[in-house]
Amino acid sequence: MNTKIGSLLSAISLLLSSHVFAAAYSVPPTNEALIGHLQYTTTNTNENVIAIAKRYNLGYNSIASANPHLEMSRSFPAGAFLQVPTQHLLPNLPRKGFIINLPEMRMYYFPLGSNQVLTFPIGIGKIGKTIPITLTSVARKAKNPIWIPPQDIREFNLKQGIVLPRIMPAGPDNPLGPYAIYTRIPTYLMHSTPYTESIGKRASFGCIRMYETDIQELFPSVTNGIPIAIINTPIKIGWQDDRLYIEAHEPLEEHNPEAASLANMVHLLSDTAVSHDTLVDWQMLTYLAKDKDGVPHEVGMKLR
Repeated sequence: MNTKIGSLLSAISLLLSSHVFAAAYSVPPTNEALIGHLQYTTTNTNENVIAIAKRYNLGYNSIASANPHLEMSRSFPAGAFLQVPTQHLLPNLPRKGFIINLPEMRMYYFPLGSNQVLTFPIGIGKIGKTIPITLTSVARKAKNPIWIPPQDIREFNLKQGIVLPRIMPAGPDNPLGPYAIYTRIPTYLMHSTPYTESIGKRASFGCIRMYETDIQELFPSVTNGIPIAIINTPIKIGWQDDRLYIEAHEPLEEHNPEAASLANMVHLLSDTAVSHDTLVDWQMLTYLAKDKDGVPHEVGMKLR
């Protein structure tokens, strides 16, 4: 191969591998919930959790939960084996608009008039700064938005010796980035962020942070009035064919941490399997109550 052509192809390959794209899937039948497939990879020299998360359009939390054998605070050793959690159970809600699952730090978007679901990792509010858990809708959207810092953010920055302007114009210093989708809950919105390391973390003052490439992709299809369900569902349960799956995430500390307990997992499983004779792997369920890895696991099957 010509050396120049080879170099160009290598550069293009590197660009594509580092670019974040949303995951899009066909919506499964109403009685099924599994989307995507688990992947596995090995790390390159000096690669860290942020690089892996960006490569696979994941958040920090999902990489860390799925790979507890690795130290997340430093670069991974070359050749380290990673589980890539690119498989999910859809939340048990009507499949329309946005569903934002806070403990999962993941958002699902069902574009109007399509049979697809797009899913995105998100950053959420710090403890005590969580967006309200409620049903709302899109109020408006803005490209290159201005930012009016709320009082609590102004006070927080003032303690750090930073005086924020009353109104921050669009530009590289604006923490909203170039895209913002406003909800009908005053001061809460979904927006791009220059702090990509915060995706998959509790880092904001309540807003939903997204990779810029993700919100850029969905931005054109978003219109006023699209419903938004903001939920607190650390334990998701769903069927795929005749097999029952559970996906367990760490609960929000300030919002009913018992929602992810073994007792509640047993209750949820019983409710889901009540209409079928189901063989349950209780040992796996007990394991997941202790080690919540954020990955769907088969825990039962219908008895024919």
